[in-house]
Amino acid sequence: MKHILLPLLAFLIGLGAVLGYQYLRTKQAAPAPTSPIEVQITPEPTFALEPPSEALSGTLTVLNGHAQKYSRNDTQYREASSGAQILVGESIATLDASTATATVSGIVKANLGPTSELVFANSFPTDFVLQQKNGKIDYTVTKPISVRARDVLININSGEAIITIIDTDMSITVKTGSVKFALVDNNSVTQVYLLTKGERANIDDAADQVYLVP
Repeated sequence: MKHILLPLLAFLIGLGAVLGYQYLRTKQAAPAPTSPIEVQITPEPTFALEPPSEALSGTLTVLNGHAQKYSRNDTQYREASSGAQILVGESIATLDASTATATVSGIVKANLGPTSELVFANSFPTDFVLQQKNGKIDYTVTKPISVRARDVLININSGEAIITIIDTDMSITVKTGSVKFALVDNNSVTQVYLLTKGERANIDDAADQVYLVP
């Protein structure tokens, strides 16, 4: 009996050693688990190069001297010529002794005097907003628009109005139609004014003072 058990026991020990060795080799050869690859998502730009399809555009006409345009895909003003398209978010400016017009068919025609700057802030048909930064601009309006001039918001329903900005002083002159404008006074109260044909408002923007001239 001993002659049978001893070889069997040796066989089992040897088999266990072989299986253990094979298990250890397999475990060591197995590649370590890798962490999932992180996918880098490129964020969408907040200012699309192409304007919304429903936004209106204007046309520049250089009358005298030189005009410039700040395009959506540019980083500075560049020389512009008559026929240049003005898209939402773009700006135009005139140089010394220069005049130009920006026309949006069926909405407004803006005549820019020398050293004037105008931004097409929002050019949707139902919410048309321009921003005048400087100079003298004569607006002939067919459909209601808003003009932001310094800290004053101006609504022109129809007709013709001239807005002039010199440093911190500005004026609004109504030639035809009516204009409503609003600003916040020194007491943080919004004051609203109405101007009709022939009236003018002189505004000291630094002091938030309004002087009405009949």
